Amino acid sequence: MNTPYFFMSYSREDTAKQRRIIKELRERGVEIWVDIENLTPGTPTWEREIERAIREAMGIIVLLSPESNNSEWVRREISFGEQHRKRIFPVLIEGDDHTSTPLRLASHQRVDLRTRFEAGLDELADALKNYIGIKQEIAGQSQPVLTQTKTKPPADLKRFGVPALIGLTGMLIVMGALAVWNKNGGKTATPPPVTTEAPLVEPLITDTATAPAVITAGEPTGRIIFTCEIQGSEVCIINADGSGWRQLTNSTLASFNPSLTPDGKLAVYVVNYGDYTEIHELDVNSGKTKQLTDFEKGVGAPEVSPDNRYIIFHYRASTLQLWLMNRDGSSPREFYSVPGKDVHDGVWSPDGSQILFALGKGEKNQLYIMDFNGGTPRLVNDTIDTRGRSDWSPLNLLAFDQGGPFAHEIFTMNLDGSGLTQITNGDNAQGVSFSPDGKWIAFTAYTNVAGKDPNSCEIFIMRTDGSDVRQLTDNHYCDYQPRWGN
Repeated sequence: MNTPYFFMSYSREDTAKQRRIIKELRERGVEIWVDIENLTPGTPTWEREIERAIREAMGIIVLLSPESNNSEWVRREISFGEQHRKRIFPVLIEGDDHTSTPLRLASHQRVDLRTRFEAGLDELADALKNYIGIKQEIAGQSQPVLTQTKTKPPADLKRFGVPALIGLTGMLIVMGALAVWNKNGGKTATPPPVTTEAPLVEPLITDTATAPAVITAGEPTGRIIFTCEIQGSEVCIINADGSGWRQLTNSTLASFNPSLTPDGKLAVYVVNYGDYTEIHELDVNSGKTKQLTDFEKGVGAPEVSPDNRYIIFHYRASTLQLWLMNRDGSSPREFYSVPGKDVHDGVWSPDGSQILFALGKGEKNQLYIMDFNGGTPRLVNDTIDTRGRSDWSPLNLLAFDQGGPFAHEIFTMNLDGSGLTQITNGDNAQGVSFSPDGKWIAFTAYTNVAGKDPNSCEIFIMRTDGSDVRQLTDNHYCDYQPRWGN
């Protein structure tokens, strides 16, 4: 097949919908390769031809449903595609994010066809054709310089509020009536925290620099911890100047959502045990780990308070809820929830007196601020539609990402919702985190801002006005979920 095409991965139970989606995409000018049209299942050449088709495809469209989430073949196709650096385009067709999205795709943006079939297909087709255009544009070009200065985008903002987004938790969220559950009135989890010691984790690779970088006025400082897809999800760390790269975990279990304690000596992160996730602690220098929770539920996005006394995180019951526990994992309790809605990705204010979090469901996922001691959350800006982890700078600026499927941009705004400003332009950027001094932002770009590499999934930093973009990582795997600390 000489025409650029996308491989489609799906469950046999979803064949009827798969055929309709293929027909609609082809009518929109996107070519699809699917096994049932090209192979006879079970024949000796079947698996080899699937591998060949994936290797030669522009990317992989994965139809998400409860059936595909339980399909070993779908998981193998995703894994093979990731090994060959193929861009994954998740498409939700049945169920919800909890039942249909594999953990490895939780951080991917996706298109939702459940209630917006035609509009969702238009968005998907546009994203696929744009991706082909980028691949063809860079074909035959030499590697670009990886560090560059980027000019600030025009003042007029791109259209936003497009639905069908997925958070780093893999969950979409809707707004509704607020029901305050503060830390004093919430429920207490029955399982006690576990404090078992794990084996020492030796870094697989260390930076070869023998002397620290010279820091000049205005240059970024501190360290950035992030998730690195090295034969699975692991936790890595790097200095803000790009030196000192280290892999901190080395486990058969996926490790992700890391963040540093205020002094930078420890990190909290999430470990996936298959059917559930737990929060762990890691000594950044020694590699010693400790399990802090034992919920046997889904938890995510742990953040340590500025005074190092508490951890805020989200907890999955029937919906996502914001929970709080002591720094050592004791006294876990519900902090805030809304019946029938999702509350997630809590972030501390610089003084620890307030919590910034996302709340919503469906097409609208908005940011709220709530006092740590309780009260009614305040909507920051009713025009935004965000996802994943936002951040609150010491200079009282908020940063977040929003946008259509596979086309997110980073925005900043004041605490009262004013001054909304887009600071990236066409980078598919997300996962924001402020530097300790509030003058820089770390983020992940899924299209390399330094050279339009469509396979990019790397860590970048920039000033808070969007200028002076610098690439910190350049790997054959994905680096994402950055959190900046000391």
